[in-house]
Amino acid sequence: MTNKGKHASQTPGTFYRDLGVMILGIVVVGAAVFFLLYLFADQPVTGPTTTTTAPPESSTTAVDVTSTTSDDVSTSTTLDSPPTSVVAVRPPGEVTVVVLNSMGLDGAAGRMTQRLSDAGYQTQTPDNFTPEQDPSRIWYREGFAAEATVLVELLPGATAEPLPDESLQEGADVVLVLGTGFTE
Repeated sequence: MTNKGKHASQTPGTFYRDLGVMILGIVVVGAAVFFLLYLFADQPVTGPTTTTTAPPESSTTAVDVTSTTSDDVSTSTTLDSPPTSVVAVRPPGEVTVVVLNSMGLDGAAGRMTQRLSDAGYQTQTPDNFTPEQDPSRIWYREGFAAEATVLVELLPGATAEPLPDESLQEGADVVLVLGTGFTE
């Protein structure tokens, strides 16, 4: 008579079945983790924000040292304040903007286009856009994040983000999409 331990299997196949179930469980959990990582890695990345700090007005002993680096970014340091980075913003005449209406208010894109033109921006013919956007969007091509940030002042509550589709409105550096929350 063979003396088997308390946990000994009655049949030799039980061990391999249990091992197979354990391996299958590990594979399923691993696949679920990779799937979730893939979903979260596919989220859009928002563009950089621009912060501008003016040197103190009351200081008479401030010495301004400015150095220009690549990508039109300059670093300014005064003896009275910490260093700040300032992104050079193109003048309106060097920025082409198109306004798209996604909210259905007749003529809103045309009126905003006229405001931009009056402010000196190069403008394209306004148009409609679907689907509706909420909030309004300011989409910019690579290198025009600073200009898009400036235009947020004309479109309060808008979100500035990189252009989701490079083929959208070719020739425009910045695309303003009037959303359902836009008021004139």
